[in-house]
This record gives sequence, structure tokens and C-alpha cells, in this order.
Amino acid sequence: MYTQEITRRHRAAFIIAIDRSGSMQELVHFGKTVLKKSEAVAYTANTLISELIDRCRRTDGMRNYYDMAVLGYCNDTVETLLDPAGFVSIDRLAARTPDTSVICSQHDSDDGKEILIAHTIKHWIEAKAEGNTPMYEAMLHVRDLVDAWCADPHNRESFPPVVINITDGEVSDCDDNELLDICSQIRRISTDDGDTLLFNIHISTDSTTPAMIFPSHRELVNAGQYARILAECSSEMPEAFNDAVRRKKGAGAEPPFCGMAYNANIVELLSILNIGSRSVTNME
Repeated sequence: MYTQEITRRHRAAFIIAIDRSGSMQELVHFGKTVLKKSEAVAYTANTLISELIDRCRRTDGMRNYYDMAVLGYCNDTVETLLDPAGFVSIDRLAARTPDTSVICSQHDSDDGKEILIAHTIKHWIEAKAEGNTPMYEAMLHVRDLVDAWCADPHNRESFPPVVINITDGEVSDCDDNELLDICSQIRRISTDDGDTLLFNIHISTDSTTPAMIFPSHRELVNAGQYARILAECSSEMPEAFNDAVRRKKGAGAEPPFCGMAYNANIVELLSILNIGSRSVTNME
């Protein structure tokens, strides 16, 4: 399980769900930068999309490895942000020319000095923060997209879909049990290679809990309510990924690991995709 190579014949599906509610106007420490949560989320999503596109570039052109969907949710509404149909193939997405901007981030050099590194960001989606947080409705849309993709006979043997929900966890349209139930439904949808992997990236203003990635239950003992619920909503990392997660987390890390990140920097966030689709599987 979770060993199918990602090829043009066996494509993979990525769905990013983005919280765009009013609470995302709050400021948060993201790495060494202070941003609005909405800006941190947009930066994360745009970088993830560009990363997926870059993985498909070859000297002879784009390899059509992925189907991609991005949903934004706020104001009791769920929007499809890349294509009205939901999924868009990666070659069609790569053919677009989105606006770009340059941002600078602080990094530590080998000699311990702080240096500024410029990054060019493509704006596949824009930051937005208004209204409430219809996460349950968003997860219903995710469930339907995942179910239709897995039901397609062309995808039956493929690596299972990867869903990434980026949020501050403040849900407005359901209680905890309802959210847990719909996320469980998503995780149970499968291809022949395994169940759907649901990751939650929690952006929080709480500075008392350290940033973490793929936490164990022990690491979440002192986390806030929203973080703990999102952890329960997330996939438990399959055994096939345990060695890769241990290498990421360091010595002493022991499974089971939760498919979640908490206030992690962008490099750590991208490692979710590396472990979810590259470390164990190959791309032909």
C-alpha cells in the first residue's frame, strides 16, 4: 500500500482547502516573519502549487502527473479557485502566467549571521479574510471531489488523493463530532493503493506551543483545542512512511505520527508533500 509510482498513466490528485475567514486577519509568526494568517496561508498554498508544477517539468516539457484542485471557504461559501470544474490538470495550470511578487525572508547563514533571501512568488491564489468559517461545507466539497476522482476507472490503481487543509481551526458551521465524521468519510475513500491522506496545516497565534510537524499524540498534550481537533481529523501516517517521518523529525521520534503541521515554516510544510508523494513513491 502507498507504493504506486506517480506516472502519466497513474496520475495523483492534490486538493488544497484554504480557510479565508475573518479570523485570518490576525497576525501570526510564520518562520521569522510576522504576517496576517491570510497572507501566510496564501504564501503556503502558492508555494505548494508551484512546487507541484516544478516537479512535473522535464527538458522535453511538462509531465502530466497531477490533477489539482484548490477550494477557498468563507462567508458560508466554498469557491473553486483554480477551475470551475474543480480539478485542473497540471499541464493546463502550468501554461498560465499568474502575477508574481518578490518577498524577502530571514535565514541563518553557516557562520551564524542572519541573511535576507529573496523569493519570487507566483500568485495562483490571493489572500482573503472575511466572514465565517464553513469548514464542514468545504469538507463536503472535498469528499465529493475525492470520491469522483477515485471512482474514475483510470485512477483505480493510482496513489491515493492527498488533501491539505490550511486553517486556524475556528469552525463556524458544525460541532467537533460533525467535523470529525466528515473528515473520517474523506479518509475512508480509497484507490487500490490506499486510503486518501488528509493533512491539516494549523496556523495559530498561540506562541506557547512550539512549531511541530507530524506530531505524536504525546506532543499534542499541551496544544490548544483547535489543534487537537485538527489532529484527530488528520490521517495517521501509514506505516510505509514511518522511516521517512523519523528522518524528518530526528532521533527519538516514534509512531504513530499525525498528518499535521502546527505553525511550521514553509520548508517543513513542503516536506509534507515530499513524504506524502515523493519519498516513498517515484515519478516515472
